[in-house]
Amino acid sequence: MKCPSPLPNESERLHALSEYGLDPQHSLPSLDPVVRIASRMFNMPVSAINMIGSDHVFFAASVGVGVGVTDMRRDVSFCAHAITQGDVMVVPDARLDDRFHDNPLVSGEANIRFYAGVPLHSPEGHPLGALCIIDTEPHGDFGEEDKDRLRELARMAGDRLELRRVEVCAEHAREEAQARAQQERANAALAAAAAQQADSDMARKRENDDLRKLSSFDPLTGLANRGIFYRRVEEVLSHPSSAAILMVDLDGFKDINDTMGHAVGDVILRELAARLARTVGLCDTVARLGGDEFAILQPNVMDLKQATELAQAVLARVAEPISVQGQELRLTASCGVALAPLHAHEALELVGNADLALVKAKAVGRGRIFVFVPNLRLEAVARRLYGMELHRAVANGEFLLFYQPQIKLASGELTGAEALLRWRHPQLGLLAPGVFLPSLEGGPLAATVGSWVLDEACSQAAFWRRSGAHDFRIGVNLFGVQFRVGDLATEVMETLARHGLPPEALELEITENIVLNNDDTALEILRRLRAHGVGISFDDFGTGYASLSLLKTHPLTRIKIDRSFVSGILESKRDATVIRAILDVAHSFDLCTIAEGIETDAQRERLLAEHCEEGQGYLFGRPLPAQQFAQTFGLEAALRISA
Repeated sequence: MKCPSPLPNESERLHALSEYGLDPQHSLPSLDPVVRIASRMFNMPVSAINMIGSDHVFFAASVGVGVGVTDMRRDVSFCAHAITQGDVMVVPDARLDDRFHDNPLVSGEANIRFYAGVPLHSPEGHPLGALCIIDTEPHGDFGEEDKDRLRELARMAGDRLELRRVEVCAEHAREEAQARAQQERANAALAAAAAQQADSDMARKRENDDLRKLSSFDPLTGLANRGIFYRRVEEVLSHPSSAAILMVDLDGFKDINDTMGHAVGDVILRELAARLARTVGLCDTVARLGGDEFAILQPNVMDLKQATELAQAVLARVAEPISVQGQELRLTASCGVALAPLHAHEALELVGNADLALVKAKAVGRGRIFVFVPNLRLEAVARRLYGMELHRAVANGEFLLFYQPQIKLASGELTGAEALLRWRHPQLGLLAPGVFLPSLEGGPLAATVGSWVLDEACSQAAFWRRSGAHDFRIGVNLFGVQFRVGDLATEVMETLARHGLPPEALELEITENIVLNNDDTALEILRRLRAHGVGISFDDFGTGYASLSLLKTHPLTRIKIDRSFVSGILESKRDATVIRAILDVAHSFDLCTIAEGIETDAQRERLLAEHCEEGQGYLFGRPLPAQQFAQTFGLEAALRISA
């Protein structure tokens, strides 16, 4: 068994721990919700907040701790190792870890197999203890998203510990002041003692005011900080009451810090903080939670319309130009909204739900508002579950490609196909991309799977072209991370060369979010690919707000009309007008067009009459595996699909 590494400044660390007034006989009730949420969020039987003493460990809060976890010596504690780390410590299987395989907590009745812990620090940076989750089963799939969630819970625990420290320090200060006052009263006359007592009371009040200010406000913006925000949410919800939580996050603020410096970024944050404070009412609370993330608590709100109107006012105020160093900057923000008691009754859950809505808003696009719906939490759980299985799916080759035909509307001639990813799950069967793509796109395997899709699709297209379909074109969807990992342009050209596929036979499909989130990097890569002859298709055209500007700057060859417009082309005058406008714009830019989601002959005929060149949809064929696609559409010679 390997003992924990000695910590520098151990005496200062123990002194910092003593300021929290914690002891082995009494837990801290305010931390109980944190460990309960951690246990539920990660589906772990044990979650605890352990404080590390000089030679022992004690629980500040715990859930699920059994009788086997009784050895509280520091030299056998996992958390004593965790506080020596700079970040989350993960032990996938303790029996295979040189530090723990012969640890009594592993070999004994406790039978610990999996551990993940994140250090909790004092304001001066001293490690006090750790928030951890424990299981008697090993887990090899604890990824970056799981680490982020554990860090967020650790920040919540840290906020509550800090409130405890401030209260203890204030109590000590009061006790010391009272002792001084008593000594002074004993050594002075009654009149002098009364005056001294008044002075002491005033000093104590100023001291308490200073402590309260330090523990309640963000030093940069003067807004409430994370700890006081959670406390105020708890105060509002401690009585049967309604309230709205708005989580606000700036879009692309990192780029401002990177290009203009953190001093400019701080000026912007202070200005936005002042704007938010002017936007809300006197009874509302505005807080800076950290970085460029703000939160608003508005009590006595049960109406979604009222909360949404506030969110719209906030985003409009953020969008007003800011003058910094002689430059006029325009920013956008995304906003997530959650209401109590509609969406939650407990403070941590309500704030978490608003945060899930914010994540969804940022995924939809910049400058968006999203109101929490229960499916978001189900999606978050599903993403975590699927995220744990994706490593196995990649290793075992469980992914496969389906192909959906693309045809010329005028002649019915097959021009190519779009390669679509599917997952043949060993227990759940064939899974459509909508089920697992959110986990895949946001995880570490997106680039790996994207490279496999590109290689597999090019290999299949090359085989079909050699079989007689000489003009066959394959469409491949890209993940945003592929623009940030490695050299995408070189990878594409090497893949084409490896399979003997000409560049014009490949069409890469991009979405608005991909090019917006990768900015100039994506533009440079797309220009290189287009210069080599690779086609660039703009997917879901018409559903975003920056589509027209992208047509001017990006080297596109084709735009795909979104199925949401095609489905209503016959019944909705607005949808028909939008499609006509898209086609006019495309033809003005000399771009080809393809309409998605065509299901009836009447839709095909209307699109053909509007001069749309190609189509894709169930009318011509559903997505099929490669062998069925070849059998259905016959690729040994030129083929026409009957109109």
